[in-house]
Amino acid sequence: MRAWLDQFPDLLVVAEFDTAASALLFLQSQVTERSLNISLLITDLLLKPAVDPINQPENLTGLGFCQQLRQLYPNLAILALSSPPPAAIIETALRAGVAGYCLKGTGDDELIMAIREVAKGNLYLANYSGDRNYQESFQPNSTQRLTTNLPNQPVSVVDVIKHNLFISGVQRIDQQLQNVTASLENQQVLGSFNQIVLEGQARELRAARWLIGQIWGDRRADNLANSSQNMSQLDNIGNQISARQSSASITNLATNTNVLAVQASLWDRAIAKLQNNLVNFSKIPLEIDILNEEKKRQLLYIALRQIEQSLTDLRFSQVQPSQLEARISEVLGYIWQATVTDFFGKYYCVHDRFNSNLEVNVVEVLLEDKLIVKAEFLDKIPQVDNLFSHLLFGTEMAISNSSGAIGTLEAMQRGEIILDNLIVQIANAVIQPLLNNFGDFEEIKQSFYRYNLMATREVEKFRNDLSWKYRLEKYVIEPKLIFESRHILFSLADSGIRQTSIYVPRTRELQQLQGVQLTVTLALELQDAIAPRLKSAISFIGSGFVYVLTNVIGRGLGLIGRGVLQGIGNAWQDSRK
Repeated sequence: MRAWLDQFPDLLVVAEFDTAASALLFLQSQVTERSLNISLLITDLLLKPAVDPINQPENLTGLGFCQQLRQLYPNLAILALSSPPPAAIIETALRAGVAGYCLKGTGDDELIMAIREVAKGNLYLANYSGDRNYQESFQPNSTQRLTTNLPNQPVSVVDVIKHNLFISGVQRIDQQLQNVTASLENQQVLGSFNQIVLEGQARELRAARWLIGQIWGDRRADNLANSSQNMSQLDNIGNQISARQSSASITNLATNTNVLAVQASLWDRAIAKLQNNLVNFSKIPLEIDILNEEKKRQLLYIALRQIEQSLTDLRFSQVQPSQLEARISEVLGYIWQATVTDFFGKYYCVHDRFNSNLEVNVVEVLLEDKLIVKAEFLDKIPQVDNLFSHLLFGTEMAISNSSGAIGTLEAMQRGEIILDNLIVQIANAVIQPLLNNFGDFEEIKQSFYRYNLMATREVEKFRNDLSWKYRLEKYVIEPKLIFESRHILFSLADSGIRQTSIYVPRTRELQQLQGVQLTVTLALELQDAIAPRLKSAISFIGSGFVYVLTNVIGRGLGLIGRGVLQGIGNAWQDSRK
């Protein structure tokens, strides 16, 4: 745990001890003239007493330790990290001065939130479902008390939990938004690409801020939040929602928080991989292979940002799970169009090859190929509805013949692969119409292409390779994959772009195959039916042939040869005589 905490710059672990007595001695040494120089102490509620309590009275139980700390250091925040104890022990610990409680094994995000909240003087109770009202006893100072502006009303455990979630979430969002805004204001340091990324982050943070206000429907939680800055708008929104929806709001908040955390984790992972090598190791030519490293990375970043923006738009559009699958094609079209516009620039023009006085708007020409791109690229990107439903509604991720719940390792791994492939395929769909319409334009080659692919001959060879790939995929590879119930996806590995295969049922697609594609599947089926028997027959015939050669013909030739040699030997001996 200490090694894990060391990664957070705002936290510093000053000491750790095996016994309560050692901790008390250390705390005594840290007391200055004014106060104790420690913000937080983490302990176990189930500390066992000494084996010989008579001769070692200084060894305390967990509750006794907390009570003594409260007497000696009333301003010291205590977080209990413990195995599941009886509810009575938790209530006793709260009266003894414990300000926070989490189970051992609590997730990283929740645990770090608990540590920070308790260290700031707030009460944080996770994994505690007690419904008994009690007056809060931990008040480190007057500015950080969890009191409400509803006088003479007890604060229930549920209210405190809701308050902590609300305040902590808003504070984290505000802090991050402040950092992003400060970075955006420093225009001299930022490049155009970094500015695009930061603007996307700021937009997502503001959307998350608004989302919390929309789903937080309890009046008391809003009243508790009045002390935070810039909360008036959220309070007004929350006050408009009926108090009887509070239970559902808590459930929705937990679900949305989990979903947003999963999405943030996937995006962080994708951004980290985009910083690495982007060489294509898949042995399948990709349209983006013609781009130089800087432009390829920029295009993939923009595609990732537009996917993120589309997810945000879908959240605010109130789309229902039953409507999502029908909307995926439209959403992918929007992502492609926005990526084209952002990557080239809305007003980016090149000179016409036949009339240098005329300028051609690149984006307008590329967008004219929307129907072609949709049919050949966007509609063929697999598992997009599976990923979007998982990130929007928290539905289980379909994985082979099973499913993975939101946040599980299996679901995260599958979501990462689908997202990587989506980014790559959107980028390919952007470059494909560029190669068709402006493939040999000198201005395009100078600005976007790799150095070794700028010659006209190299460009044409590259386009021919792609053309053969399209034909092979359409008539051979795709029907084979359908017949094998597989999809080939491109993943962003640390060393570059690689291909991977996943199992997906494709019975409906198999039934729709016609013409050459159907013939390929029939040939594969015929091969599966005949090949093993043919191999057995060939093996049997081959074994018989080998037997005839070795045991019949070979032995006969061996006898003849031996007779010849013996005759020669006899003749030689006779000549000597």
